[in-house]
Amino acid sequence: MAPPLRWAIVGASDIARTRLIPAMRRGGDMIELVQSTTRQWAAEFAAINEIPRSTTEIDIVCSSPDIDAVYISSANTRHAAQAIAAATHGKHVLCEKPLALTMADAKSMVRTAAKHGVVLATNHHLPGAGTHRALRNLVSSGALGTPLAVRVAHAVLLPERLRDWRLDDPAGGGVVLDITVHDMSAVQAILGQTATEASAMAIRQGRWGDRPNSTVHDAVMAVLRFGDVPVQLHDAFTIEHSPTSITVIGTDASVHGIDVMTQDPVGTLWRTVGSLTEEVPVPDRGDLYDTALDRFRLAVAGDGAPSVTGEEGLTALAGALAVAQSASTGRVVTVADV
Repeated sequence: MAPPLRWAIVGASDIARTRLIPAMRRGGDMIELVQSTTRQWAAEFAAINEIPRSTTEIDIVCSSPDIDAVYISSANTRHAAQAIAAATHGKHVLCEKPLALTMADAKSMVRTAAKHGVVLATNHHLPGAGTHRALRNLVSSGALGTPLAVRVAHAVLLPERLRDWRLDDPAGGGVVLDITVHDMSAVQAILGQTATEASAMAIRQGRWGDRPNSTVHDAVMAVLRFGDVPVQLHDAFTIEHSPTSITVIGTDASVHGIDVMTQDPVGTLWRTVGSLTEEVPVPDRGDLYDTALDRFRLAVAGDGAPSVTGEEGLTALAGALAVAQSASTGRVVTVADV
């Protein structure tokens, strides 16, 4: 078991409060400091979450000798600058997705972490899920034969408490950078390869009341090429009555996962061979964020890699940006090289 870490939280966010802070404390970590751009909210967040110090300055986070690692869950536009500053000062970094908003910024993050010898991880939760690891093992072991296609339905109803910047921020909002980028991370982990081209259509279909004039897309359908495997995606903030799912179809068998594109350790896998369908055992139902933090601590201690590295976050971003570009231009887009 790796030693506990001393954390700073950069970005007083909902996911930090509901998922990461509890997982950090379950793992024995200490949270020393929270940073937010608003002084009052930083202080309130610190009080609510029993964090001893708060600040508005990223420089204070970077220069604090009692901080080992920084978790970045600020606005997407700030990820790159904050991660680069932290890594430059020798802090390990766990960054929320998307890693950045441009490939240039994301590449700079990866290079800076490598230069300063720190761990950079991307907080994509799905590859750490027990269901996804079981599915990945089926693919890598050859139990499905050669993969022929993947279908993902990651269409959900956006919770009311999250109906803010995701619905109206033209820089970092919208379904592609919130959900599609997670699909990229999940599919590339399962197939062991990354996307090379994308074709997509995105629309605005939700009834969001006080945001009638926003042009940010809340639903997208895309088809991508992962080597010789076509991958179909349906991502949305607008779907209430259909569970999430992922299906991998191979030459020898297929696996259908129901309710598995979630933040919780739930869902079921079903393997089909011909007319026979049987449930696939999922022995590990641990919390997804506990898994991510366990792997992060081990990586900091020099034992292995995080669940999703900075480089893997970079390739997931490349796929998502290609989807966004295709949706806006109506053309097939080649995924950027990394």
